[in-house]
Amino acid sequence: MRFYIANFLALRLAYLAPMELQTRIEKLETSLNRQKLINIALAGVIVAGVGVAAIQPAGDATFDTITCKAWKVVDKDGKSRIVAATSADGEASVAWLDKDEKLRIAAGTFADGQASVVWSDKDGKSRIAAATAAGGEASVVWLDKDEKVRINAGTSADGNSIVQWRDKDEKVRIAAWTSADGNSIVQWRDKDGKMRINAGTYADGKTSVEWLDKDGKLRIAAGTFADGNSIVQWRDKDGKVRIAAETDADGQAIMQWADKDGKVRISAETDANGNAYVQWSDKDGKLRIAAATGADGTALLPTEDLKK
Repeated sequence: MRFYIANFLALRLAYLAPMELQTRIEKLETSLNRQKLINIALAGVIVAGVGVAAIQPAGDATFDTITCKAWKVVDKDGKSRIVAATSADGEASVAWLDKDEKLRIAAGTFADGQASVVWSDKDGKSRIAAATAAGGEASVVWLDKDEKVRINAGTSADGNSIVQWRDKDEKVRIAAWTSADGNSIVQWRDKDGKMRINAGTYADGKTSVEWLDKDGKLRIAAGTFADGNSIVQWRDKDGKVRIAAETDADGQAIMQWADKDGKVRISAETDANGNAYVQWSDKDGKLRIAAATGADGTALLPTEDLKK
């Protein structure tokens, strides 16, 4: 009978989730927020192209080549609907306007290597923005009717990718991440921005899920390992393991219950040979009750007072 499972689990679980994950997510989140501001600003740059002088319609015509610095398409009422322009600093932009000449789509390339597209609603508010950067990054941002970021997604040049979902106050509530080294992680946060659930799969074959309370304390942790073992822990508000369960690749399964002082009070186990055991101990750690069944069909339940 093994009684070391609580300490064993604590050591194994310390390895489950990389501590640097949140730092990496926050760095990418900052980059995406900055990208969102750039994308929205692009709309204003592209709108400037709408000021191209009106071209008077002159009937049908056919040209082999047209060379110009700006180009505009108007509807039957003479309203600008599509405008294209280039600027001296190397920018090129195209804007699509609705029947009321409100900017709805703006696309542009810029001298620093960036390219972006911004979609706006009927009120002229930016709702979706997508961009690529010279360094290899790509991002997409979805905004609500108040132009607050609600979803942002991005890939980085080093092979990482991330998606974040935000609430109406733009606080990150869910974040999903994959990294070039083969890890994938999903996090859930509460309305105060505190992480409550962390789940991941890792390149070494490990998987883990952790649940935290409102104070950030680990309360439940579960994991599987490449060697075939799996573990689950339940902790109290003071961080002490109260229930621990484990299965091993060799066919053994163990579950233990501990009191508030961390002492194991009940232990149950089945092994690969077909045996099963249960033990109860008192507050001083003394064995009080033991029961077992064997693979050969035997069953034992001592009646002796084991307190002696």
